[in-house]
Amino acid sequence: MNASHRLAVLVDSCLLPAVDSADGRLPDWILRGLERGTPGVAVHARGEAARTASETLRASVPDALTGHPGPHRPGGGNAAAAELVEAGANLHLAVRPGVRADETRVFVTDLQTHGVAAALGPFTGTGSLRPFAEGAAAGVRAITAGHSPVPGDGGLPATLSGPAVTGILRGELGYGGVVVSDTLDAPSIVDGWGVPGAAVLAWIAGVDLVRLGPASGAGVHTAIHTAAARAVTDGDLPLARLEEAAERVARLRRWASEPRMPAAPERVSHSSAS
Repeated sequence: MNASHRLAVLVDSCLLPAVDSADGRLPDWILRGLERGTPGVAVHARGEAARTASETLRASVPDALTGHPGPHRPGGGNAAAAELVEAGANLHLAVRPGVRADETRVFVTDLQTHGVAAALGPFTGTGSLRPFAEGAAAGVRAITAGHSPVPGDGGLPATLSGPAVTGILRGELGYGGVVVSDTLDAPSIVDGWGVPGAAVLAWIAGVDLVRLGPASGAGVHTAIHTAAARAVTDGDLPLARLEEAAERVARLRRWASEPRMPAAPERVSHSSAS
């Protein structure tokens, strides 16, 4: 494998594109990415549309990560797992930190018992770190770095901030799982750095899996590859950083593809984490 192809594979391995089509169709550029290592897709749909998109994805890549913005109904981790499994998802992209002590741990544990990985967030690098410490201790599979600016880091949002991701989340909390970016189509991100530039900054900061919004199409995908290649050539983005990120994402994908016990929707606990 030549160097340029190796880099392209690594970039695709660290991207999570999104779809919101009602017919479940996956665009050609996403299908090509899946062939080259893209770990999965975030499905921004509900009901039959979500199931159809998930089935289309799994038909192409049986062990794919199928992300979902979360359950439609409030409830605890078991109820959330039941709804997401029904939708064909194995990654809950919007697990909110619990307000009460132990709330986050219980929700994450219940959800992940049924094979649905939790992405806990948004992590902002400020405020109470207790829920994230709880989540890390409970083995949360992913933590989402948010859009809120990090004080003292030049206005950078947490998802682009090395002090927040590498310093606090990795360093102070000792978190070793996947760090996911919040979607990069937020106006503050697009206006400030553009999606390709933000993707590169996120990887440099320590993010492993960069989430694209449904509006990001083939042109944005190509531009991210170009920006990443330039950053690697210039020495701003070490290739080892992408290799580390890709390995973490691969571990998450393997975990999410393992069979688990069926979800139990009858147990519903009061939680703000959903």
